[in-house]
Amino acid sequence: MRRLFLLTCFLLPLCAQDSVQQLVESLYPKNDRLKEIRMGDIVRQLAIHQGSQVADVGCGAGEFSVILSHVVGQAGKVYCEDIVDEKDWGLRLAKANFKKQHVKNAVVIHGAEDNPKLPQGTLDAVLIVNAYHEMPQYQSMLQHIRESLKPGGRLVILDNTPLRTAKRPREKQTDNHVLSSDLAAGELEAAGFHILDREDAFIDDPDSESAHWLIVVERK
Repeated sequence: MRRLFLLTCFLLPLCAQDSVQQLVESLYPKNDRLKEIRMGDIVRQLAIHQGSQVADVGCGAGEFSVILSHVVGQAGKVYCEDIVDEKDWGLRLAKANFKKQHVKNAVVIHGAEDNPKLPQGTLDAVLIVNAYHEMPQYQSMLQHIRESLKPGGRLVILDNTPLRTAKRPREKQTDNHVLSSDLAAGELEAAGFHILDREDAFIDDPDSESAHWLIVVERK
């Protein structure tokens, strides 16, 4: 049944949020974090479809790349980029995940701290999940990401909302693996992006005192 559903996902457009959510639950039935991350809304904000080219920057073990690979289908392509390629994290795990999930339309890129090494001017969208705060050379990263996008291409960033450090300098926030949406929005505009949407409480879990913001921008 699962194989039939995944085949259907390749053949039919996944524009409906509930279809994407069903895909996530089919691919990762035991991963509660992915089930709660509102992937349908993220795909909608990326504005991708069958045939799109999209990058997952800071892809880690590649879970989001696997999901995106089904959204863009056989005619599309996913670039899974990370600077880590170790036994227990990063691109090595992503490759294993692609093999396990039978992903054929993903390309693995070993990026640098200041350059994700994406193809220039070819991408419809770029996704960064919980990794933007880990980029100390964010100005250079944003410049290269902007250059990788087609005119009108989108960058969607999901990251951790600071609580105690919300008013502190950037480095104090990122030391705690968080970053305020105000700082990120200013950095994106300074890099030449146009903000299309912003949700400061995109994911809000008061029981665990954790929250995530989402910012959607496009290349001018």
